Amino acid sequence: MKLEKDKILAHLQKIISDKKFSRSKTNVRLLRFLVESTLNNIDVKESTIGTEFFGSHYDPVKSDNNVRVYIYHLRKKLDEYYAQNAKPGDIVFRIAKGQYNVQFDKFQKTSTYKKVSLHIVSLVAVTILTTVIGILLYKKPVNGFWENLMKNNFPTTVIFGDYFTIEGPTTTSSKGITRDYEINSEQELHEFLKINPELEGKMHPSRHHYFNWMAPYCSRNITEFWVEYNYPFDITQISEWSVAQLAKENLVYFGQSKSMGMLKNIISENFPQYSFRSQIVERKDPNTNTIISYGDIVNYNDKIIDYTVVAKISMPTGNEMRFFLSDQDCGAISALNYFTQNDSVAAFYKRHDLEKHDDFIALFKVSGWQRKSYEMEFLLLDKK
Repeated sequence: MKLEKDKILAHLQKIISDKKFSRSKTNVRLLRFLVESTLNNIDVKESTIGTEFFGSHYDPVKSDNNVRVYIYHLRKKLDEYYAQNAKPGDIVFRIAKGQYNVQFDKFQKTSTYKKVSLHIVSLVAVTILTTVIGILLYKKPVNGFWENLMKNNFPTTVIFGDYFTIEGPTTTSSKGITRDYEINSEQELHEFLKINPELEGKMHPSRHHYFNWMAPYCSRNITEFWVEYNYPFDITQISEWSVAQLAKENLVYFGQSKSMGMLKNIISENFPQYSFRSQIVERKDPNTNTIISYGDIVNYNDKIIDYTVVAKISMPTGNEMRFFLSDQDCGAISALNYFTQNDSVAAFYKRHDLEKHDDFIALFKVSGWQRKSYEMEFLLLDKK
């Protein structure tokens, strides 16, 4: 049934003004975009929505998962709204699965009843009850490490620590790109050039940053974990992230400690007994003031040992932080696998007498060969 455009737009305004929608700017914006695009005969696709919502930052690999999650939640909100408010003859917006254009229909409530036997009624009731119980039992619970983060009202961003690089003379050329473990920002390069003025004008910050294997592995694993819960999140790199977002979102950081930038202050403020240097984690015992250093061992023909830090921090503003600090890629990959498994997290929390609201920092020793057969050994844990 073809409906007049003005009536459709009037219904759109009515529904986005309802409290079920007005509380979510994403649902309001998405529904308005889909309805107006459909009325203008635009064939809406994931890429269309992605470009509209993410603009120049649209990435089909990262953003399309968020698009599907947004659409899923919008369908749920529409179903809830019409279940409570729709009357026969009212306009209904429907978004079919696998489609993004809106169907405009008239709501029709079936009022025809047929005489059926008590046996059939009982059978249907049992079937429905069994289905509901099955759905409830199938729903995977969120483990204690992630629960507070996933259930608060903040958006979540995953941040990968990218490597700062320098443009200047190399061992084989007068101009190229190099990576210095001790220079991880423009500020550190500036300080280095003050001490070495003869290199002034020869070394400049490069626009080309890079990642190690940790980024693609952890990006895939965190996506596979959260897609089970239809949980939306964004992905960025530390060089593009702004400290202005610190109090506005949940953050999950994967990367080297020296690439954290301002995020290192969060660790220091909450767990001052820990400090970090290149491939070294240091912990000061709060009782004896003894400092113990844990240094990575990297031999490309032998076993790699990576001392990995995992931290869970609740911020005063209500948002949550998670850190997976690893100077070698194997540590963060292994730790993420561990903390996305409900059984291993439950055992970890029970062993250390942790509650889901407890903040902590834990140190692990991860060892193995060429990203194969890695073993993760727990070393110590500090509660906040």
